[in-house]
Amino acid sequence: MSVQEHRSGAYRDDRMFVMRITHGSTRSIGGMEEIITGPDHAAGSNSTILVTYRNVPSLPPVRSDEFDTLEKAIQYVKEIEPTCPRVSLNGNSPRPTPSWQEHLDWLHELGLQSAAEGYQPRPTWAIKEGSFPT
Repeated sequence: MSVQEHRSGAYRDDRMFVMRITHGSTRSIGGMEEIITGPDHAAGSNSTILVTYRNVPSLPPVRSDEFDTLEKAIQYVKEIEPTCPRVSLNGNSPRPTPSWQEHLDWLHELGLQSAAEGYQPRPTWAIKEGSFPT
């Protein structure tokens, strides 16, 4: 994993944001949104959650979106991911916006994957420990 520098911090690669598709539910607690997966996930609630993270070593979440189906989440990823700002473009999105296939080709040239392909970003500490919280 190469670190890319930008005026707003050190990024894990050229993407300023990365996404993760998971299953669970969301709830609002004190103005903060909480994503519930794993053992704490409510029985019978099975939404597809797309979490967007700032692509820095700690991967802080910046938003989440809830979808009825995995297919709808993947379609959204295919629309949004190619517009992701890049460190190499000084925090701007590529212009013109690449097609989905052009975006995938760019990712694969860099040895990266899309959330639509099952990519699960992990914070640096989890990679070092060999674990990842669900």
